[in-house]
Amino acid sequence: MRVLAVLTAWLLLWTGTAIADPVGDSIRALGTDQSTRVRLAAAASLSRENRDPRAVIALAGALRNDADNGIRRIAALALARMIDARTAPDAMQLAFTALDDAKDNDRSSDVSVAAANTLLKIGRFRPIKASKTPKKKGNGPPVFVNVDPTIDQSKQLPAGSGQRLEKILKDSVQRTGYATTWPGGGMPTSADLESNSSRGFIVASTVKKLEITKTGSQTQIACTVAVRIAPWNGKDGGERWEANRAASASGSAKATVGNSPKMVAAGVNDCIEAVAENVTSQQVVPFLKRLASTY
Repeated sequence: MRVLAVLTAWLLLWTGTAIADPVGDSIRALGTDQSTRVRLAAAASLSRENRDPRAVIALAGALRNDADNGIRRIAALALARMIDARTAPDAMQLAFTALDDAKDNDRSSDVSVAAANTLLKIGRFRPIKASKTPKKKGNGPPVFVNVDPTIDQSKQLPAGSGQRLEKILKDSVQRTGYATTWPGGGMPTSADLESNSSRGFIVASTVKKLEITKTGSQTQIACTVAVRIAPWNGKDGGERWEANRAASASGSAKATVGNSPKMVAAGVNDCIEAVAENVTSQQVVPFLKRLASTY
């Protein structure tokens, strides 16, 4: 039997020097704290940050993922006060997606009703899909994402684990509609991207830490995974780490397994994959969508 707990997989994407960030602190508390009371306080705090798109994104995530009915209801009600014409497009889209899903599918009728009422209040701000598509010079995708091979700084990953992390990133990116393969195979050059009017980005994972500790009949596994995102100029241009256009997110988890090599390897995979999925879905993909819509 394997026991897995994601501890800090909801971490803020950042660029530049770290500074005091109350919104970031509330986001972390809402996404990772085990105490319902703490998460409620974090949700209430974020509901007052209606000019910060991160707060909208975090509450949309809580509406979709938090186990507590009360927190999901508070998130739905808060979005009614936070969404207006000035809300960032990616945050707006995530909020409407979460509200639509809660209205139709939430297991709590109180949450469903709250989501429906919020949608009535902010419906006029719902994003409208553009009727025109940019003219393209070739058959390349509008957005191409190079999912780079996983870097194993721990030097302890089981065989095939790096490829499994890459697949998690690729699947998450592809669900947004962005391409991770180039027509004809291989990687595009900067000239290929330019001639096809394609925007290129790079997303890559790094296993920063992996600690495996045996205690009696059990093995404790602790892992930390980071994911970086940046504009990308093709295989001959590489990535560019630019302020406000490049960022990284990281998270940690712990797993408890038996002592057999097979169970330890499975526990390692569970640990790093849980972090990668959480960080990618909650932080990386929203940031990537914002980049793709503005860059």
